[in-house]
Amino acid sequence: MNEVINKFDLKKLSPRDACLWKEWKELDSLCSKRKANSANPREPSISYIIRKKNAMGLPTEYEIWYRVKSIIGVKGSVAPREPIFGYLHKMSIVLPNNYPSADGNPIFTFRTDIWHPNIRYSGSFKGHVCLNSKDMGVMASLKSLVLRVEQYLKYNDYHAQNVYPYPEDQNVAEWVREEAEPNGWTRFPQDKPEPESPENESKPAVATSPEPKVTPEKIRRVLTI
Repeated sequence: MNEVINKFDLKKLSPRDACLWKEWKELDSLCSKRKANSANPREPSISYIIRKKNAMGLPTEYEIWYRVKSIIGVKGSVAPREPIFGYLHKMSIVLPNNYPSADGNPIFTFRTDIWHPNIRYSGSFKGHVCLNSKDMGVMASLKSLVLRVEQYLKYNDYHAQNVYPYPEDQNVAEWVREEAEPNGWTRFPQDKPEPESPENESKPAVATSPEPKVTPEKIRRVLTI
């Protein structure tokens, strides 16, 4: 657990600040567990950075890093368009001044490309994540929402049908219905990217002639000429 989190006296915090503290503590605990269970502690499946704090020193804006396999685009422009996969995805979370309240939902926005029917792929609201948090209720914790987005990325959770609550990106939703689902592309294993080959391994070997072997007889022959 982050020692900085524990320095706050919960009794002295306002209701909003107490909520911000609780959300921070839960999110930090989640990321600490992921780090402890990761094969590479430097690359846990979920981690966070605090981008902004309020006057009390409590986070009001985060950046979440997901290290999972997810679809970040599609190949070409002619159907069926195969998915393109990526393994590192960055998302910002902004907690408005009226958070938490019925009209003060957190704003989730991806800063990297994500191809998912519930995440806006292009346009002025590019990256916006539709969590349908109103149906989840205002008591949905930040931790639970972060975990829900992880399920989005893995395509374990998505809504592509053109019915309520409606997809965030209609183009991606159409691709899911008409191209991805028929080809089984929404089901993919969580494998890791293959490591890139070192530059010296990717270059062809240059054949060279062996240097002539110098013997004492050759040296004496040169000296006597």
